[in-house]
Amino acid sequence: MIERLFDNDTVGTGCFSYLPAEFVWAVTKRCNLSCLHCSIEESDEGELTTEEGKLLIEDAAALGDVKFALTGGEPLLRKDIYELISYASGFDMQIVMATNATLITREVAEKLVDAGLERFGVSIDGVGDAHDKIRGVKGAFERTMKGLEAAKDAGLSFQFHSMVTAYNLDEIPKIIDLAEELGAYRIYFVYLIPMGKAREIPEACIGVEENKKFFEYIYERQHSSSVWLKPICNPQYWLYLKSKENDSFKMTGCTAGITRFHIFPNGDVAPCAYLPVKAGSLKEKRFGEILETSEVFRKLRNRELNGNCGVCIHRGECGGCRSRAYGFSGDYLGEDPVCGWWEEG
Repeated sequence: MIERLFDNDTVGTGCFSYLPAEFVWAVTKRCNLSCLHCSIEESDEGELTTEEGKLLIEDAAALGDVKFALTGGEPLLRKDIYELISYASGFDMQIVMATNATLITREVAEKLVDAGLERFGVSIDGVGDAHDKIRGVKGAFERTMKGLEAAKDAGLSFQFHSMVTAYNLDEIPKIIDLAEELGAYRIYFVYLIPMGKAREIPEACIGVEENKKFFEYIYERQHSSSVWLKPICNPQYWLYLKSKENDSFKMTGCTAGITRFHIFPNGDVAPCAYLPVKAGSLKEKRFGEILETSEVFRKLRNRELNGNCGVCIHRGECGGCRSRAYGFSGDYLGEDPVCGWWEEG
């Protein structure tokens, strides 16, 4: 099992990341749902144009065989989404998309396939009403299931993206059951970070002891599950796996600003979707220049960390969750407050 868990495309090098790099472009802040935890900040700023988006795609492809993800908001609300996917598919990149799937019909699914989409992630935070309560729209779960079936019929492979919060911990086993039943490739369990609307529900963020119990459950469930289970925004999980499976494996831990890059709808470049620390703007510079000159990226690459993370023996291979550090303290180089594996060295 361990070889597959640490494989590149199963996020084995650390939180989220894909080698040599993973780009996530939030193509729009518009959405047809109203999620309790939405990370998109309210703003009147516009979106990147189609041509600006194509320049970003070219810059991403220049780094090699990268993963390029389109997200939002809801990316299917963007009129040129098929054109952008088609353009990206002309390069040697893996093209994926994150969606709530409520807008997917058979026609939409076939257009996504024709454009070159390889896989999509669908947001599932519970089963039935539990999902609807978090997503803020009654009937959202049913519409998502219909969209998912249409996508499956068109031949698209898929995975789940599920938030991990104090509100839905009891739903996790049901989510895994559903993923197994439907034939999902994997589940990203994305930890709630207090940013965007989630700042209004800090009590929904799970703590250290809950985190440890979650790791134990996921690890044990993985032995019998046909779906690959991946805690995200928690590089400590890889330390936990190493202690269970393979103490010699090398990893990169939190990859925000190192091999993972996020582009917000207005063109601002940041290390991660949940870490809105501006490294530059595509309205002003090409991505390559931002990558080379950004002080934010330099400090993250060098692991110039503060607090417990700065003196931990696991700093190089874990680094703590930079987004969670920022969400709780305002310091993106600060210590991760939900870590039970800190060791001073």
